[in-house]
Amino acid sequence: MLIATHDGTFHADETVACAILSYIFDNTSVIRTRNPLELEKADLIIDVSGKNDNRHFDHHSKEFTLSRENGIRYATAGLMWCKFGKEFLSKIAEDLLKTHYENDIIDAAFNRIDREIMCMVDLNDNGQLNEFLENKIAPQTTEARNVFNALNEFYQIDPGIPYIVAMQNLPAVSGQEQDKAFMQTVKMLKQILQNASINALNTEFGIKEVLKVYDGGKILIMHTRLPWTQAVLSHFDIFKNCILAVYPDRKRGWRVQSLPLSKASRFANRCGAPLAWRGLDGQDLDKVSGLNGTIFVHKAGFTGGALTFETNLEMANLWLKYGEYSASN
Repeated sequence: MLIATHDGTFHADETVACAILSYIFDNTSVIRTRNPLELEKADLIIDVSGKNDNRHFDHHSKEFTLSRENGIRYATAGLMWCKFGKEFLSKIAEDLLKTHYENDIIDAAFNRIDREIMCMVDLNDNGQLNEFLENKIAPQTTEARNVFNALNEFYQIDPGIPYIVAMQNLPAVSGQEQDKAFMQTVKMLKQILQNASINALNTEFGIKEVLKVYDGGKILIMHTRLPWTQAVLSHFDIFKNCILAVYPDRKRGWRVQSLPLSKASRFANRCGAPLAWRGLDGQDLDKVSGLNGTIFVHKAGFTGGALTFETNLEMANLWLKYGEYSASN
């Protein structure tokens, strides 16, 4: 597979696009040029040529108007993800995870990667980022405006993949040395996308498992570690009656934790731990709570734990009875 893109300074959109393609297709090579004759020798021509068809993908052309439902226009990264993203994820599942995921998991992971990675890359490249942030943040005071402008001057606020790629363009480097830096960046982004895809697939599979075990009550009880916070944030209406989550701790024992109050208030508790428990651990917490085998309750009151499932569940029920509920819950 021969891929062609423009030479000169490289950006996140075409490097991410090449990273996607280099994983999907074997024996991929890239040429960087603006020579039309050289470009047409490639199997795929991206981010250059001014054309759009089955071989050419250039969002710079005047007739290009393709946008997502949320209004974010596609740039080359998003275009390649739109065309090849599900194939990328299926290959990740087969090659690296040695498993097969149903279409609903692939679809959900595809949307997660587009939302969390591709949208920001595209926003940055197509010039919508300032407008998007202006509308989202909407600074109302002089102080907020000054902070917004200072962050904007740094690198359009988001120091993610676009910033990382921009920093690979070193001063006074061009020609073959720049092409070498481009390919090194593609290799780095390929690994980032592989890891992000593994996480997205595992998260979406886990969310599906959380939905299976939730019975609609006030306590979400899980006997394995699952991405329950992502499940709650992705399906907020389903968990509207749920207050606490119970799950095994990563190191020892079990945890109880309040669900977030809302999507916009992720660090606010639907129900915080009883005030008398907060900041205590071990025997001190046992004495105050009347339980046996507690581990701790965080001083902020959002989580706590016990040595056994039974004690932890008892802690959760007392938490529901004596905890500090949010005024809006």
